[in-house]
Amino acid sequence: MKKRAVGILVGVMVSSMLLSACGSNEAKEAASESAQVEEEGTGERTEEGEKVETTEAEQKDTAQNSDEKDSDSKDSAEDQSEAPQAEDNSEDAQAAAPAGKIGILLPEKNDNAAVDETEMSKAIAEGGYEAEVKNAEGDSTQQISQIQEFIDQEVSALIIDPVDPYALTDILETAKEKSIPVISYDTLIRNTAAVNYYACDDTRAIGKEVAGQIIKNMDLDKAREEKQSYTIEFLMGSTDDNGALFFCNGVLEKLQEYLDDGTLVCKSGNMTFDSTGILRWDQDAAQAKMKSILDEFYQEEKTPNIIITASDEFAIGVQELLEERGILSDSEEWPVITGYGSEMQAVKDVAEGKITLTTYLDRKELAQGGAKMALDYLAGEKVDVKDYSQYDNGTKIVGTFTCGAQLIDKDNYQILVDNGTYDEEEIKPDPTPTATPEPTATPEPTLTPEVTSDPEATITPKATVTPTASGTPATANKTI
Repeated sequence: MKKRAVGILVGVMVSSMLLSACGSNEAKEAASESAQVEEEGTGERTEEGEKVETTEAEQKDTAQNSDEKDSDSKDSAEDQSEAPQAEDNSEDAQAAAPAGKIGILLPEKNDNAAVDETEMSKAIAEGGYEAEVKNAEGDSTQQISQIQEFIDQEVSALIIDPVDPYALTDILETAKEKSIPVISYDTLIRNTAAVNYYACDDTRAIGKEVAGQIIKNMDLDKAREEKQSYTIEFLMGSTDDNGALFFCNGVLEKLQEYLDDGTLVCKSGNMTFDSTGILRWDQDAAQAKMKSILDEFYQEEKTPNIIITASDEFAIGVQELLEERGILSDSEEWPVITGYGSEMQAVKDVAEGKITLTTYLDRKELAQGGAKMALDYLAGEKVDVKDYSQYDNGTKIVGTFTCGAQLIDKDNYQILVDNGTYDEEEIKPDPTPTATPEPTATPEPTLTPEVTSDPEATITPKATVTPTASGTPATANKTI
């Protein structure tokens, strides 16, 4: 125990020296929390959470017990060799029984939820556990009840994509009291220390990639040199979504220098997450907001040059709004529009040139990563954490597994066919209709008149004989 105490003391001294260089209480807390999280799930622990180390004597006892077990195992094997075959089958069935149940809680029924359910269930079964999925269908109260049901079942772990990330503080405290680990999935659960890990897309990096492509497509550096400017507007994600915040930050961080020098001009002035975010990803609200912006600030130009959105649904809504106003996608007035998510209709619109780009995120990779975090934790293995710094849920910094994305545009959308995401027929552009002139009525052929027989010669009348002038006629009597 002295050796252990000395080790702990040295560790504390080294940590203190490193943290003092940062000069920040927040940095100390973050680093301490990260170190603690990294050790979670590995090895045995005391009730206080300290990792148990075995002494040399304990190791000898363990080795001796192991030898005795090996001897007993040999004797047992000899005895079992004479046992009926039916007992062997029974033992095989018992060995194949799940080690426990992992509860998966999804927020609503959509394409992502379908992938999550399939991929997580498969990975969890391969890891030796049973998976059970519950879907709250957008109802936060129902999701809380579903979590309670899993707690009552004493599941081995919970993987939760929250309907309302701020509503789970109390129920997850109950899970923590039951020593049930929690993996926050896709959306970070807020204001609780009961979250062990988080799995999400690296939305800040993705936001920077989208903005970088805008800089390239619009050649903003050249525009700056030539003192030109472009107008830009933003429709960002839900204001209660941590991933949406990071995406917005990534976009604005990359474009900030062009906004500062006037190369990009946001006429509405909406350039913060609070002013650009759309609560709960409401497509109708996003479309209404863009309509209001166009009516107030773009009466003359009709539309800004660039519209960056955080959702394919938002991008599709913007496209429909512009078409209602008589703006054609192949006209010079049509803006650069970006989406997010590679939904089928959005990819089709990319192929047709209506949406400039969207992002492809491999949902299978994310689902498998979230499931693996739970399995690794339960197995006492090192959990694959890629970020220990930026995912702060308001109570703790949560160790996070992140996935990247690929930008999809008109030149490369075919990769979504190659990787099996869509069939060719689902996303190929519709043929451009060509105006076929109405056929003119074919005039009826003029009938050739029948040749008539020569008419009989008209008899020339004889000249009338001019009468011989008679004497001067008598003048008629006049009344005076």
